Amino acid sequence: MSIVFCIPFVYPHKKHIPHAMEWYAVNKAKYDLELHWEMGRPLHQVQRDAVEKARAIGASHVLWTEHDHWGYPEDGLDHLLAADKDVIGHMTYMRNYPFLPMNMRKVDPKLTFLAQHRNLRSFYPTMPIEETDLLTWAFTLTKVSVFDRMEEAGLNPWQWNEVPTDSYFCQYCEDLNIPRYVHAGFCVNHGDVPKEQVPFMRRAFDAINAANGNYLANTDAKADTYTPQNEEDPHGVVPYQTELETAIEAA
Repeated sequence: MSIVFCIPFVYPHKKHIPHAMEWYAVNKAKYDLELHWEMGRPLHQVQRDAVEKARAIGASHVLWTEHDHWGYPEDGLDHLLAADKDVIGHMTYMRNYPFLPMNMRKVDPKLTFLAQHRNLRSFYPTMPIEETDLLTWAFTLTKVSVFDRMEEAGLNPWQWNEVPTDSYFCQYCEDLNIPRYVHAGFCVNHGDVPKEQVPFMRRAFDAINAANGNYLANTDAKADTYTPQNEEDPHGVVPYQTELETAIEAA
């Protein structure tokens, strides 16, 4: 069994390559890893080529990451393989405020990811392995057979437009009744804020918003959702309440 480790390197992040290469060096022989690392090419092309490489060498899986993730667990692949799921990945979080998990569920399950409805909510898993609607590429393992099934059905997740490839992939998995799972045993760092600092950064931004009198400006308390004004993530609605709002509701 071999596994293709896909690294699409679009914009350099100072911590990504050192961490990715260290993890690859430690685990290469153990898992018979085949590195697929392309620089400066569009994400969807790199990902498509990784699947083709996996097929060409007879690999069983593709392990995905992206250029701004780092701090991979040394034994993270052990846990994902042990779960024996078609699609499973470790947790990560939004790289900007409010730093919420990027594993999400649809509010209305009938709506497609591809229409970009504001229909997603982040969630914190309550079990070690939990089903999710949306999963990103942070540290995600997929069986090559998943892409064979998509190809047989005439579904191409490697498209480049306003809809990201993870949305195409997860929607097509849903169409084919392929569940996606998030593994809560580890959280992969995203961007410049390490996971250990996320609670402090979130509180700092909460305090700034409160001091400016707009801590409730973008919050629908009834729906318990927060919509960032300069939202990096295109998926839309995410759940968020500041500690102050939670205290007000409890009073």
